[in-house]
Amino acid sequence: MNKKKEEEIKIEEEEFKEIEEMEGSVLAEKFQKLKKELKKCQSEKTEYLAGWQRAKADFINARKEEEKTREDFLKFAEAGILKEILDFMDSFEAMMDNQELWSRIDKNWQNGIKNIYNQLAKILKEHNVSAVDTLGKPFNPREQESVESVEVSDENKDQTVIEEVSRGYKLHDLILRPAKVKVGVLK
Repeated sequence: MNKKKEEEIKIEEEEFKEIEEMEGSVLAEKFQKLKKELKKCQSEKTEYLAGWQRAKADFINARKEEEKTREDFLKFAEAGILKEILDFMDSFEAMMDNQELWSRIDKNWQNGIKNIYNQLAKILKEHNVSAVDTLGKPFNPREQESVESVEVSDENKDQTVIEEVSRGYKLHDLILRPAKVKVGVLK
């Protein structure tokens, strides 16, 4: 090859290297820029995903809470009417416990009153109303209301229900009416 051609090739190679270096720096710049954008997109994706997951969890929790509220409402919605039935039950029990009055009532009337009483008791049972067991148990202010203190000499009867003045009732775990009781107090 002649010298002129060799010089031209050399110049072209140098120019090509310069162009390659220029293009390389531009490509490197573009690559760095794309790398930063990708990192930003990944960060945003993670942030959006976390936000979406929190929102989904909040929604699920809110739905569960709303369902529980609805269940509780349905469970205890009848509490008012059931309390009124308890007042009738007390009246029937007071009448049947008064032996002098009860013995003067005609037997057919007695049977009718007992049937009504039993029907009301059945309604209460079907609606999960139960009597609060108090006699001989430790006094519990959540379920009982103390109407009188009675002095006791037995240490085991201290703060124990000695007498039930009025029966207490609960609907599921809700106290419809606290029992009125006399509580033993050690002298």
